[in-house]
Amino acid sequence: MIVAHRGCWQKTSENSIDAIEACIDAGIDMVELDVRLTRDNVLVLMHDATVDRMTDGKGKVSDLDWAQLRKLHLREGKGGSTPLTDRRIPNFEEALRAAKDRILINLDPKSRLSPAMLAMVDKAGRRSQLLFKADAPAALLIEEGPWLRDVRFQPILRQPQIQADPTAAIAAYDPIHPVSYEIDVKERAFAPLVTPPIRERCARYWVNSLAGRAYDDKVALADPDSVWGQLIAIGVDAIQTDEPVALKAYLQRSHAATHHCEPRSTP
Repeated sequence: MIVAHRGCWQKTSENSIDAIEACIDAGIDMVELDVRLTRDNVLVLMHDATVDRMTDGKGKVSDLDWAQLRKLHLREGKGGSTPLTDRRIPNFEEALRAAKDRILINLDPKSRLSPAMLAMVDKAGRRSQLLFKADAPAALLIEEGPWLRDVRFQPILRQPQIQADPTAAIAAYDPIHPVSYEIDVKERAFAPLVTPPIRERCARYWVNSLAGRAYDDKVALADPDSVWGQLIAIGVDAIQTDEPVALKAYLQRSHAATHHCEPRSTP
């Protein structure tokens, strides 16, 4: 599964409707989108806490109203010093409508997962298209988000916190029945140790191949076998990347295949 980090932003703007449309046109499996709350409780797409990097505005998303945000212009690509465009910040409902029945969404909430997010999905999209994720202890999620049992969910597990006993760390989330596990790999030698407990649960093993990570997109462009090929070889079957089109081309020419299993029944 190819997951486009913040959408297909290279020729558009990250977390924009155009970035979603570009991924659809390219036949990418899933877009990862970042969602934040405005001061007046509107869910909008924005990775950073502030709008400074990606727009012609200033300030924290949480300090601004939707009426203010919708007037701002997005910058090209990953923003910073890139040119301004005519694109606008989308709200979460607009993104859901653009993706509905066309592409999967991985929701990376920058505020706490809430029933309001689920209600918006039910209003404008489809639960079957959405993968919720969170970087939080299993006990906290079970206590505060019982509705997560009713959606597709993916915990984010970081190597330093789970390396002493990755099997136990993964098992802690069993009451929520995750469909995949995002593993933040710091050292390549650790990555294969996580494959058996994930495979036992017939879930996807997700790794980010972003620049600066143990598996690096920039290296992959020159030598994809050493990055994407190695991930697939150890059982990873969901790769989040800033180079989704290049990853798709690699998969097509290499005919790479991953493990298949029959999902176990749940209570």
